[in-house]
Amino acid sequence: MDPYKYLNIRLNPDGSLTRNGEAKLLPPCPSGEPIAVTADGPAHRIVHSNDVPLNDANGTSVRLFVPGNDVGARDGSRLPLILYFHGGGYVLFRAASEPFHNTAATIAATVPAAVASVDYRLAPEHRLPAAFDDAADAVRWVRSYAAGSPGRPIFIMGSHSGASIAFRAALAAVDQGVELRGLILNQAHHSGVERTAAEQASVDDRVLPLPANDLLWELSLPLGADRDHEYCNPDAMLAGVSAARLRRLPPCLVLGRKKDPPRDRQRVLVAALREAGVHVEAKMDGAGFHAMELFKDNCAAEFNAQVADFVRRHAHAGDGVDEHVARSRL
Repeated sequence: MDPYKYLNIRLNPDGSLTRNGEAKLLPPCPSGEPIAVTADGPAHRIVHSNDVPLNDANGTSVRLFVPGNDVGARDGSRLPLILYFHGGGYVLFRAASEPFHNTAATIAATVPAAVASVDYRLAPEHRLPAAFDDAADAVRWVRSYAAGSPGRPIFIMGSHSGASIAFRAALAAVDQGVELRGLILNQAHHSGVERTAAEQASVDDRVLPLPANDLLWELSLPLGADRDHEYCNPDAMLAGVSAARLRRLPPCLVLGRKKDPPRDRQRVLVAALREAGVHVEAKMDGAGFHAMELFKDNCAAEFNAQVADFVRRHAHAGDGVDEHVARSRL
């Protein structure tokens, strides 16, 4: 197969991409833009969204989703904040891309929580570690945002390549003294030079076929790097992170699917976290393929419920608030 054709992209002579096959880009959200979201069954809830500059020099921003008063967050200062990184192999999609915009809005309404979706720079125009540097900017933004409401529970979440960004953002957060209540890694995107069994079986995968997967890494990794680079292979990444540093991470929810090509690499990360003493809730046997929550309503509902349950259980853990009272505040 032609991976460029499959991904519907074209490499230009100047090294940039023409991206023809991306999901619909939604327009900028002016301050307080209301969005009707279906959550908790047929009921519609209102989420307000606006775009906030992150780093003007890099052209990055945060799309912030805040549930409206109808959600009933009785103690607004305690509403959880979820820093969210979308997927796309570091090459495709934006925070304003319809599937990820809708995911963030739905999570905001379902939990409920404030969700800050980071519009980070894309490769190959900005190869890794550009996205990781943008994540560090986002962590600094979170520190400033949270400073205005002490005690706000903070979570970091990412899907697909965004899960790998989220992992590095969480390390940056604990290094900077940000108290995290949880880390959510949904189908983290990893690979390596040596093929795993799952990768070998993914040549004709319906969502992430191996040639397309390889191309995404070729376009996103630093020039001259192979898939054993620390930005791609979790073994190399973890070799540079001490167990003591990992142990400072908060409870982690790690989600996977049975037919996801990176699933073997995801298990490497889970094992390393557990060995370091991190509390890990691993749910690796979800039905279906890579990123199914973007394509199937039942998978989306399952994903939203898993995230909401995790955030609700950990939002006030360890702060002396009775769990029943904490849930009523949410």
